[in-house]
Amino acid sequence: MTARPQTSRPDPGVRRRRPADRRRMIVDAAAKAFSDGGYHAVRLDDIAEAVGISAPALYRHFPNKYALFAETTAELATGLRDVLDTVPEGSPEELHALLEAITATSFDNRRRGGLYRWESRYLEPADVAIVRDVVVHQHRRVRAAARRLRPSLNDSDANLVAAAIISVAASPTTHRAALPAREATALMSGAAIGLLDVGLPAPTARERPTVTGLAPAAKREVILTEAIGLFAARGFRDVTIEDIAHAADLPASGVYRHFPSKVAILEASFWRATDRVTSAIADALAASTTPREAIVAILAAYIRLSSSTTDLISIYETEIGHTTPEARAELRNQQRITVDEFATWLTRDREELSLSQARFLVHAALDVVTDLSRQSPPPSPERIEALAMRILLGPHVAD
Repeated sequence: MTARPQTSRPDPGVRRRRPADRRRMIVDAAAKAFSDGGYHAVRLDDIAEAVGISAPALYRHFPNKYALFAETTAELATGLRDVLDTVPEGSPEELHALLEAITATSFDNRRRGGLYRWESRYLEPADVAIVRDVVVHQHRRVRAAARRLRPSLNDSDANLVAAAIISVAASPTTHRAALPAREATALMSGAAIGLLDVGLPAPTARERPTVTGLAPAAKREVILTEAIGLFAARGFRDVTIEDIAHAADLPASGVYRHFPSKVAILEASFWRATDRVTSAIADALAASTTPREAIVAILAAYIRLSSSTTDLISIYETEIGHTTPEARAELRNQQRITVDEFATWLTRDREELSLSQARFLVHAALDVVTDLSRQSPPPSPERIEALAMRILLGPHVAD
């Protein structure tokens, strides 16, 4: 008979020591999960599994999901503030140092930066204040440093340029394009600092768009239109099928004739946004004869879409975590195709750029368009275009 090999058993009198960094591991895993999927889509069991612990072990550190969410968001914000505060104030090099710090931090937090998308919708007021304080502090530091380098900036222009500069520096958190960290930091901080040279068109008063013409007769289109407005105003989670039906002047059963679920309505809305961008790019290319003309036309078309469909852009930014994994993967793949199309024309105009570098610049420019279009009140499309075009074309913008 073969003897069974002996296995060592832990002494029941010896307590197993938890890793000293377990809380840190939980926060890191939570930040990635919340960033990718949003607050409501994440389960604590998933985070516990990612860390390699049981759910009860996680509850020893955090009493509920909200407590974990609030800490991960606050930690990301305070970490950024700590980095900003390492940069001395008042020197001529301050803006360069701030931008390198913001870009490097954004690159380091690429899996976590999406948390910023959720803070205003799901955080309680005291926790929102923590994040907003850092955001305001960052804006003031960048604006003051920019005005030291360009004293002629008035208040309106300084605020706009500072917002665009920060958007560029933080853009690595919004995509997964590949580039070495040092190269990406230099490229993004250089593109951001270049915005100081932009000659901005004078501000113009933008009237709130008014609805004109006839509303769609097709019930499916009415449902989509009303749902987009409700999702943007109240958030996907807080809108019911009954709410959408009421807004569309239909019974709930009328909504279900066209869409099997609320998620299906959300995904159809996102495909609508994607199809509009794809169509706009095709039209822009059809009207262009050179790479430079293509870049200008594509950007102008994208700005028009962002300015006229802010609700749709807003829910794409904040609610994509509620889609199915399959739909999310398809939507993001289509986004990559769109960026690559844009980036390819950029490399044909600026032969010194690699395709990877061009992707980073395209993402930065599109982020500026989206971020500025969602301001209240938003700047004019001409002012947004001047800034975004400088990001893409750099010093060559006036060639």
